[in-house]
Amino acid sequence: MAAPGAEKRYAYTVVVERICGQIRAGALLPGDRLPPERQLARELAVSRTSVRQALQALAERGVVESRQGDGTYVADELSASFPGDAILDALNRERGVLGDILEFRRLLEPQIAALAARRIDAAGIDRLKVVVCDQQRALLSGREDSGLDAEFHRLLAEFAGNRVLVRVMAALRATVDETRAAGLRTSGRRSASMEGHLRLLDALEAGDANAARAAMERHINEIGTHLLGAGDRQHQHTAPPGTTGGREGGKDNDH
Repeated sequence: MAAPGAEKRYAYTVVVERICGQIRAGALLPGDRLPPERQLARELAVSRTSVRQALQALAERGVVESRQGDGTYVADELSASFPGDAILDALNRERGVLGDILEFRRLLEPQIAALAARRIDAAGIDRLKVVVCDQQRALLSGREDSGLDAEFHRLLAEFAGNRVLVRVMAALRATVDETRAAGLRTSGRRSASMEGHLRLLDALEAGDANAARAAMERHINEIGTHLLGAGDRQHQHTAPPGTTGGREGGKDNDH
């Protein structure tokens, strides 16, 4: 049985903690090969995506190294004074920052989507469709698409028709883009992003501000789940009944 509060921990830290603990205990030594991803996922009851995130975090800190076609190994040059606790502290800080950024996006971007639904024109819809089509092609070919993701949201702020919002989002782009870092963009996350954009396009084409707001809330919540796992769900909120569909929040209700 999981310990109380375990559901609030981020799954990939379970893998980090296990590997760090084995290195501290001497069960894993420099040059030792780690178990395969599938085995680690099964033993720790986490997804293979979580295992990959953990191994990437450890690789970035010089604790493990990936050898093409041969698996992952404890780094040969690992310091005798292994910085396991420092690594976990750093991961905790990173998760905290990502959680704050996602919370900020939930506060602002649903309203941006609602404004865009009221004010966007056919040319704006076409520009967003081009971005989403390019994103679909990038996903199918395995190419990086974080720039396209960011462009979709930049255009959405532009089509909201408020120059201050555009300036605010531009000024904060570097911060918001931390949630789009390449290491965080798993295939599941990328698919969820594209599907969220398609739902937003449907609401924008319908001119339904309430549906656009709800679609953006769902989009950011789904991204949060992919980024942070169950630990982010405490911040997620479902849209109130009646906020999707209907025209009371659409272009004819531009208050």
